[in-house]
Amino acid sequence: MTGRHGRRTWWGPALGALVALVAGMSLLATDGAPLAQTLDRVSAAPLTEAAPAPAAPPDTPEAPPVERGLAQAAVNAAQEQAASATQLGVAVLDRTTGELAVGDRGHERFYTASLAKLIVIVDVLDRRRTEGLKVTDADLKLFERALGPSDDSAMSALWEKFDGPGAPARVSARLGLEGTAAPKRFGQWGEVEVTAADYATLWKYVLDDMPAADRELLTTDMAAAPSTAKDGFDQGFGLLSSEIRGDGAGAVAKQGWMCCFSGRYYLHSAGVLGPENRFVVVLLTRQPRTKGWPAARSEQTGIATKAVAALR
Repeated sequence: MTGRHGRRTWWGPALGALVALVAGMSLLATDGAPLAQTLDRVSAAPLTEAAPAPAAPPDTPEAPPVERGLAQAAVNAAQEQAASATQLGVAVLDRTTGELAVGDRGHERFYTASLAKLIVIVDVLDRRRTEGLKVTDADLKLFERALGPSDDSAMSALWEKFDGPGAPARVSARLGLEGTAAPKRFGQWGEVEVTAADYATLWKYVLDDMPAADRELLTTDMAAAPSTAKDGFDQGFGLLSSEIRGDGAGAVAKQGWMCCFSGRYYLHSAGVLGPENRFVVVLLTRQPRTKGWPAARSEQTGIATKAVAALR
């Protein structure tokens, strides 16, 4: 500010500063409250704590590594155990790793004997599902009799009613089997031919691809197999021997026996065992008839015991 004589007065700038200070202090008040009260509010406000860091997830224990090569080890053990006069067709499938090991005769055809029963019944169940084939409660009882006590009359009835001769070709087409064929003689279902590798594929199909209800029906019927078959034959050999079935291995199998083409017994054991049915084991044998059935069963059991021991 300038006086009358042009001199700047000292109090002009001071007055401007004072006005600015008062205006600034009024802006600090909130909701019309005096400055002191506003400052009190700020000082009384609680401090906001930082959100805690998320807890680290607990360490997940690693699953033990899956042991591989067990199927081949079992095949090797079976072949080493077999007597020189025994013709052995063997195949072992590890369903956990997918390993399929096939022995020297694993792609060679053997007569099925009663192993044909599973082929025919799988075919009937598939056609019921895909074609609407009628299957009665009486037919289901025939399944039970054929698969458990291995009743031949039940199998013959199924063979005639459901076109048994056509079953090997139909199942082979669905599963891609290469060594399974119908019998060359009319009505002789025990002469259906199969390889160990094909039968392992059949078991894999039952366990992995069939509907749960059908799979349960088949495995339940086979699990109920008594030690003595309907015809009086002792079927507690191979995978169903007391050495294996009674030690907690939990084997479920179809057995087969037949005599006497070219002076030989046909004695087979094919099924599944291990935790969650991990392993499919197929053991087909042709053995000299001269040794007698008890010795033949003992031979099959020895082979099966060695094979199963290699899977543990």
